[in-house]
Amino acid sequence: QDLVVGLSTPVTSLDPHFHNLTPNNNVADHVFEKLVGKDAKEQLKPLLAETWKALDDTTWEFRLRKGVKWHDGADFTSDDVIASIKRIPTVPNSPASFATYTRPIADITAVDKHTLRIKTLRAHPLLPNDLVAVRIIPARLAASAKSEEFNSGKLMVGTGPYRFKEYVAGDRVVLERNDAYWGAR
Repeated sequence: QDLVVGLSTPVTSLDPHFHNLTPNNNVADHVFEKLVGKDAKEQLKPLLAETWKALDDTTWEFRLRKGVKWHDGADFTSDDVIASIKRIPTVPNSPASFATYTRPIADITAVDKHTLRIKTLRAHPLLPNDLVAVRIIPARLAASAKSEEFNSGKLMVGTGPYRFKEYVAGDRVVLERNDAYWGAR
C-alpha cells in the first residue's frame, strides 16, 4: 500500500545537516534518527541513545542502543555519532545551520562502541534537548559527504523506519518501509 503526504513547502535538500527547514526535517526524520527524541507530550524519549546522564556540570554520558543497523547492514556505533556532530558545523553554504545545536559541545569521545562522553564548554543542562535536532549519519560517509550526494540518493543511508527510494526536486520524495528497523513497525 502507498501513503501519499502533501507538503505546503517543497523539500530543499535531503542532507540532514544542510538546511534546518521543516519539510527537510520531516523527511529526514523518516530516514535518519537522533540520539534523543520527543514523545507526543514533548517529553524527551530514547531513540539511538537508550539512556543519558550528566556526570558533572560539563560532562554527559550517553549509552547507545545496541543491535541497530544502518540501511546497508553495517552496525551503528559511537563513531557515527562523533562524525555526525563534527560534520554539522562544517557543512558548506548551509542557509540555516544545525550548528546552533552543537555549538555548546567542546569535545566528544567514545568510551566504547556504545558509550559516548560529551563535554560542554560550560554547564549546559539542555544538551539532550539540543540533540533532538541532530540526525546521525554513518561515520564512513560523514567526512566527505556532500549535500548533492544526499540529494542524488547516494548517501541516504540511515537507521530509521524508512529507506530512501527516489527524490525529484520540487516534485516528490519516495521512501519505502525498512523491514529491519529496530523499533516499532
